[in-house]
Amino acid sequence: MTKRNWADGVLGNTPLSAARLNDLETDLDAALVALARDPDKLFAGAITYDSNGAPTSAVVKWPDGKDGTYSGTPSVSFPGAISAYTVTRVVNGGTVTYTQPGITRDSTTGNVTNRPPIVVS
Repeated sequence: MTKRNWADGVLGNTPLSAARLNDLETDLDAALVALARDPDKLFAGAITYDSNGAPTSAVVKWPDGKDGTYSGTPSVSFPGAISAYTVTRVVNGGTVTYTQPGITRDSTTGNVTNRPPIVVS
């Protein structure tokens, strides 16, 4: 998400601090990435699962009401699990995409042993 550059001003006789708004926006970016890390919390509508029960697509709704979509890549080695996914967020006529690159799982338990950071584009 492109960060706005806030300017000092007054809204409803409440002084606004550009520094504080810029800090809040950084917090917002971090909060959106945290939500993208756990996309099933955003599911709000039709969800499609593969034959092993892994969610492969879904409609999402962000807390601020923005729409988006989820697309998951099922794990081949661990049926029912997801190996990678993308979550989109439609904003200002454009789309922000949060991508979870492929994760690594323990070969015997299937537990996640390496989860790369979310990539925002």
